[in-house]
Amino acid sequence: MHYSVLIVDDMPVNRKLMKKVLKNSVEEVTFYEAEDGFEALELLGKKEIDLIILDLMMPGKDGYQVLREIKGKEALKDIPVIVNSAVDDMGSFKETLTLGAIDYFTKPITPDQMKVIIPLKVHNALKFYEQKKELMKANEKMMQEMKIASVLQKALITGEQDLKKVRVKSKYIPSSQIGGDFHDCIETEDKVWFIIADVTGHGVAAAMVSSMVKVIFNHVIQESRSPKEVLEHINYTFYHMMSDNRHLCFSAFVGVIEKDRLTYANAGHPYAGLYQKNSGEVRSLEQNGFLIGVFEDTDYEDLTTAIEPGDFIIAYTDGLYETKMDEGESSNSHETVFEEMKKHKSLIPHRQEDFMKAMIHSFGKFEDGDFEDDVALMMIEVKS
Repeated sequence: MHYSVLIVDDMPVNRKLMKKVLKNSVEEVTFYEAEDGFEALELLGKKEIDLIILDLMMPGKDGYQVLREIKGKEALKDIPVIVNSAVDDMGSFKETLTLGAIDYFTKPITPDQMKVIIPLKVHNALKFYEQKKELMKANEKMMQEMKIASVLQKALITGEQDLKKVRVKSKYIPSSQIGGDFHDCIETEDKVWFIIADVTGHGVAAAMVSSMVKVIFNHVIQESRSPKEVLEHINYTFYHMMSDNRHLCFSAFVGVIEKDRLTYANAGHPYAGLYQKNSGEVRSLEQNGFLIGVFEDTDYEDLTTAIEPGDFIIAYTDGLYETKMDEGESSNSHETVFEEMKKHKSLIPHRQEDFMKAMIHSFGKFEDGDFEDDVALMMIEVKS
C-alpha cells in the first residue's frame, strides 16, 4: 500500500527530521511539505493525502486555523491529522483533539519518540484511514445497489390501476430506500383480489420477502375461494420457507370483490376503511387475526359486507399512524386514522390524490420521507 503524508511546519529542519523518522517505519510513502497553513490547504486541494502531520505555531495561518478548515470541508474532513507542536499545555491538547485531530506529540522529538511512539502513531493513523476509505467505498457501492433495488421495487408497486371493475390509486413511502410494505390488486373474470401487507423490518431482507409474498399471492388466488383460504395458504407456505428465520413475519389484509359483496380476512393488519357513497360515511372493517409466519397452522375468518358502485376501500400500513404528530405527542392507534379519514371524507369521491396527501400530512409528515416506518396507502374504487 502506497501512502501520501503531508508535513506542515514552518521550520525546514523539523520537516526533514520528520521525514527521516517516517522513512524507516512506513513503506512506500510519498512526502509532501508545506511551510505554512496557506501552502498546506493549497496542496490538499491538489493532492490525495492519507495523513497530515501538523505544527500549530506558524506565521500567517496557524495550525488551529488549518485544522478547523480541514474538518470543515467535506472532501478533507476524514483525513487523519496528528499534531506535532512545541505547545505542551493541556488546553492545547484539548482544543486540537476537540477540533478533530486524532493524536498529538510534542517537540523536541526524543529518541523514544523517534524509534517507537511516532512510528506507531503514524502506522495506526494510516491503517485507520485505509480501513475507513474501504468502508466508504463499500458503503457507496451498497447505496448504489440500494438505489437500483428501490427503482425495481417501486416498479413492482403500481401507483394507479384502471381495471374493468375497479380503479386503484395508492402511495408508497419507504422509510429508507427500500422497505417491506407492499400492495397488489388483481382482476380475474369475475373477481377482484387485493392485498396490502407489512413485513417486519426494513431494507433488503424486508423488500425481498415482500416481493416473494407478492408472487405467492398471485399464485394462491388462482386456487382459493376466499381471503381466509388465501391467508392460510400464504401462512403455511411462508412458515415453512422461513424455518431458519422465525423473526420474519408480516401482517396482511386480503379482500375479494365479487358482484355486490366484499369479503375480507385480516392477519394482524390495521383495519381497512370502507367509504360508502350513499351515506357519505367511512366505517371501519374491524377484524383481527394472527400475523403471517408466527404459527404453522393458523385459522383466519372471512367477513362479508355489501358494496356498491362509488364505494371506496381504503387500506394502509401502520407506518402511517405510528408516527409522531407533534413534539411530545405520538399516535399509536388506528382509531386516530379513522378520525382523520372522517375529517377528509369529502375528498374521497373526486379527489383521491388530495385525500391521500391530507392523510399523510395529518400525521405531521410529508412524502419526501421522515417516517419511522414504511407507509403504504391504497384506495380501491368500485366502478359501476
